Amino acid sequence: MDWERRRIEVQWTVAEYRQRARAKWSLRRTSEVGRKAIVLGRPTIDATDLEVGDDFKVWSGHRKTLISGWGRMRIGDRVFINCGSVVISVLEITIGDDVALANEVYVMDSNSHGVEGRPHVEAPVRIGDGTWVGARALILPGVTIGKRVVVAAGSVVTRDVPDDVLVAGNPARVVRPLEYPPGCKRAWHDEWGCPCPKLVAMQSALDTAGAQTA
Repeated sequence: MDWERRRIEVQWTVAEYRQRARAKWSLRRTSEVGRKAIVLGRPTIDATDLEVGDDFKVWSGHRKTLISGWGRMRIGDRVFINCGSVVISVLEITIGDDVALANEVYVMDSNSHGVEGRPHVEAPVRIGDGTWVGARALILPGVTIGKRVVVAAGSVVTRDVPDDVLVAGNPARVVRPLEYPPGCKRAWHDEWGCPCPKLVAMQSALDTAGAQTA
């Protein structure tokens, strides 16, 4: 037996269960929490109408992560929110499955104050499945972002974005389409632990079972 590898695996397991215990405390006010939520650090999560799916991960380190507001907020499965991100809902924010928010991303469905004597804007925000929002990007009220989109770091998204594109700039514009291999469900990819093969296999099994019972 490789004892060094075994030691690392044990340390990893202990750390994960510690993070799950922290998640139970941090998400104690959440309306619904899926399986295996993980929280690293001490984020502020006090949204009053929040539901999160399975394998939800939040990091809060050198900058505090904030998930707040009295509006409706729905976050899907396998979503990752990195350090310093701010997500505030006063109306409705929907984040799909397999979405990643990089560090210091700002998502809000209200601009809080009007300008030139006009009322402030409140409009739902939707981020599609598999989208990756880069560091310090801003998602403004009323925006719908499609599936498997990459929002480049520092972008300001002011209008709707179609599926499978890279957007960048202020205001953000489509730079180019993105082409994914078959079965790829998310824009962000890592060599270790990517869930796409398992998700594709699971969906194939469900489709087969459905065909057999039809």
